[in-house]
Amino acid sequence: MRHSSLLLTTLFALGCSVTQSEDLETSGMAASITVSADGSGVSSVSARLSTDANALNSIQLDSGDLFLATAGTQSQDMSMVDILDDITYQASFNGQDSAGTAYNIALNRRSGFVSAPSSTVTMPSPYNITAPTATATFSRANDDIPVTYDSSGTGDPMTWNISSGSCASNPSGSVSNDSGSFTITKGALVTNDAAEKTATCQVTITLQRTRTGTIDSHYGYGGTINAAQTRSVTFTSTP
Repeated sequence: MRHSSLLLTTLFALGCSVTQSEDLETSGMAASITVSADGSGVSSVSARLSTDANALNSIQLDSGDLFLATAGTQSQDMSMVDILDDITYQASFNGQDSAGTAYNIALNRRSGFVSAPSSTVTMPSPYNITAPTATATFSRANDDIPVTYDSSGTGDPMTWNISSGSCASNPSGSVSNDSGSFTITKGALVTNDAAEKTATCQVTITLQRTRTGTIDSHYGYGGTINAAQTRSVTFTSTP
């Protein structure tokens, strides 16, 4: 919740603006596309267009322009989501999260405009966090936190981060060589806030395995398309 609120506050303060797609050629756009699976069988697709390299200025698609997401043999139009004038397009798929599942996100434009039909990525391998478990308790000051997961050694980058509602700091890092294990050392979650130091709270560790795809060359300002397998577990953190 802390991160979501911070994002919304930042977007409001910076004053995001919206440009209509009818006012832009595809050569004047950049695209940011993500595909994310969490182990539930659902994959979420999000696409965002911006004007040149200015990520604050998002683009709203006018009638005749649309995003089409394809996963395996399934296709669907993506729906617009508007949060404080920050425009994204989203879709979700069931049963399309296995390793190597191909995704294509096409920007199909009306007559007279150039489309960007081929932004592609494949899903990295799924995995499960095997430690810690949801029943675990660790002292921030005195305990190392061993983290393990299965299906390791894929070669795709693996990262981790900690989020806490009230009592811990929020470190992050990467897992060397997708090794299947790493340790968060004691003291890494200790905060400088005197009140938080003595509290007990729930802490979530999130792992993410990411694969980079190929963005369509018709986006004049380029962009990125990535697919990720994300897993989380929540445990108890004591002083």
